[in-house]
Amino acid sequence: MDDGLRNRNVRVAILVTALVALLLLPFACGPSVRRALNDGDDDDGVVAADGGFTIEGSSTAPITPGISVPLDLEITNLHDAALSVTDLAVTVREVQAPNAEDALPCSARDFALDQVSADLEITLAANTTSTLRELTTGTSDAWPQVGMLDRPVNQDGCKGALLTLDYTGSGALQS
Repeated sequence: MDDGLRNRNVRVAILVTALVALLLLPFACGPSVRRALNDGDDDDGVVAADGGFTIEGSSTAPITPGISVPLDLEITNLHDAALSVTDLAVTVREVQAPNAEDALPCSARDFALDQVSADLEITLAANTTSTLRELTTGTSDAWPQVGMLDRPVNQDGCKGALLTLDYTGSGALQS
């Protein structure tokens, strides 16, 4: 990275799509979490638009209806300067529900996401990888959370569902 870019404290917008196979819902078969790893190229999804930074994550525990769990995101700063990260957001990209059928559906509408506080700003040292656990003081309440809604209908279609989440954020280089 050249000094001119670093000195302008350029806003680094990222396109991070953490193709993370996140949660196998543990109804009858016990807790299980699967995390898909990637090598950082465009086909795998964890990509910063300009090589700025990447975000990956997984749940800290399995989810069941009515329960939300924190996502301990892992952020990698690919710059030779410290990076201030803001605007972290999580969305559900896809739900793979092998037990879903017309009578027992399961879709993204069955899940809820709680985003991080809008004023959360974290700083990563140059060329480092850190988790929210390492970067934030306090409890996991400051982290994004994912949960399954507790609906007044049979939700067996979501048994064994696998969520793929997308992570986004913005960053500014510190001079």
